[in-house]
Order: sequence, then structure tokens, then C-alpha cells
Amino acid sequence: MRKTNRLGGAVVTAALLALPAAPAFALPNLVADGTFPAGSFAGWTYTSTTNVTSQAVVIKTDNVGRSYSTGAYGLPIPNDTLTTGSPDLSAGYAAYFSTDTGSQTLSQTLSLVVGRYSIGFDVFVPSNGYNNPNDATFTGSIAGTALFSAASVATIGATDGVNKWVTVQSVANVITAGIYTVDFTFAGTAAPAKDILVNRVFVTGGAIFSGGTQTPVPEPGALALLAGAAALLAGVRRRNAASR
Repeated sequence: MRKTNRLGGAVVTAALLALPAAPAFALPNLVADGTFPAGSFAGWTYTSTTNVTSQAVVIKTDNVGRSYSTGAYGLPIPNDTLTTGSPDLSAGYAAYFSTDTGSQTLSQTLSLVVGRYSIGFDVFVPSNGYNNPNDATFTGSIAGTALFSAASVATIGATDGVNKWVTVQSVANVITAGIYTVDFTFAGTAAPAKDILVNRVFVTGGAIFSGGTQTPVPEPGALALLAGAAALLAGVRRRNAASR
């Protein structure tokens, strides 16, 4: 029985060693200007329909109330101090979508190789826009994975809260190398409509970033190996208990 115990422990150890080790440094963000550090849409492509009532803009997040187009219609927007998701800290700016009618799109393209990527961004639903009677829709899609798909801004605010920054993240599996898109589309339904801000957009190679460290996303094979090892160890323990 001792020999079997040692074997089970060795298999579990081997499985743990087979999992990717956490890197000693943050993996780079593959999104250019994901925090809008120039205070503009530099690095991005912005388009809108002709019937928008206000263009998307980049505003400061320094908790100072300013009128559009340099602010969120007088509401002070706090800086995004989150450290989850993106490896990049806020640069003190954010993209602000607020049109009452029509739609606007912010996008950029990335060249990605085959692999697993951590993707996401931070969102902020301002209370003054949230209190507007008409809804808006918001789509956030990265590398073919939609984190929001024509989602109701009213629902986002009700679910995640208003006047607070929230990280939205997921994992994208790229099975064919090529050009992929980071895309945000906002559309108002009627005046006045709700609005939303976006910041710290990211794509990193196979890692979830949280609190200053990155935890690699295990590959399916590694997960299967760990699960198999755990099952073997459980079987060893049951046999030990039955022999007593």
C-alpha cells in the first residue's frame, strides 16, 4: 500500500508540474492604446452613423465634472483603479459613448497566432446616463468572442452597479492564426438615452491578470491530466480505507 500511495502522490505532482507556471512578469497587452493614454482614439478606428446626437469621445477620469465633449455631462468620473484584467493601469482617460440615436463603433485589429488568450475591458455606467428614460445597447467583442452582444445598458447597470468600474473578462481560443478584431459598438434608442464608458481594453497571451500577478489559463490537456491524477489518488485512498 505504501508503494501505491507514493505512486499516486507522484502522479499528482507530475500533473501539477505539467500545468503552465505563472510568469515572473506581466505578459504584454497586445491591444494598442487600450487605456487611451494620448487622451484620444489614437491607435483605434472610429466610425459612426450620420444620425448620432453625440460622437464618442475620450474624456479624463479625474473626478472633475465637465460638460460634453470633455466630460460626461457634468458628472465627475473617477479614475479606474482596478488591477484585475488588463496588465495596464489606467492612464486617467476612458472612451465615452453617449449618443441618443444612431450607432458608433470603435475598433482595432490584431494579428494573433494559434493559442488561448485572456481578453476583456473595464466598463462604467454613469448614474446621470443610467437615470435617462431610454435604453441603449452595447457590444464588446474581442477576437470573435462577444463579452456583451447588443446588451442593454440598463441591464449592465442594474447587474454590475452604477458609478463604479467593473472588469469584464473571458478567454478566447484562437484556432487559426490571422487578423482579429477588437470591437465596441454603442447605439442609442431615443433621446435621452443611457451611456457607458470603456477603459483598460486588453488581450494577453493565455493568462488571467489579477492583483499584480498573472495566472496562466491551463490548456485542456493539462486540465485532463490533473483530473486524471486526482481520480487516481481518490481511488488509492478508497483502496487504503477498504484494506483497514
